[in-house]
Amino acid sequence: MLSNCVGLDKDGISLEEVKQLKEKITKEQKCQVIVYQTKRGFHLILIYTRNILKKENFKIREKYGDCKERIRRSLLRSETPEVPYDILFSIKDGIWRKRVWI
Repeated sequence: MLSNCVGLDKDGISLEEVKQLKEKITKEQKCQVIVYQTKRGFHLILIYTRNILKKENFKIREKYGDCKERIRRSLLRSETPEVPYDILFSIKDGIWRKRVWI
């Protein structure tokens, strides 16, 4: 299952830290980055102009510090063909994430 997006879940970081991370990713990966604020941190959606292979998806997530538990669960999900493995929820515990324009 190919996609041109990679999701990152970053809990416990500040707005300034996520801004710096967005700038770093944009420069290094040459992709667009959309940021959402969540209850405990931020979601970053990296949008590429090409498809990202599953193996590369996990390497990017590890490089930029995606939640380790989310990576673990994604690895389990990735063993089943045609099941999305890189998912970030728009709503959790009744709270919607909010787009941040930085």
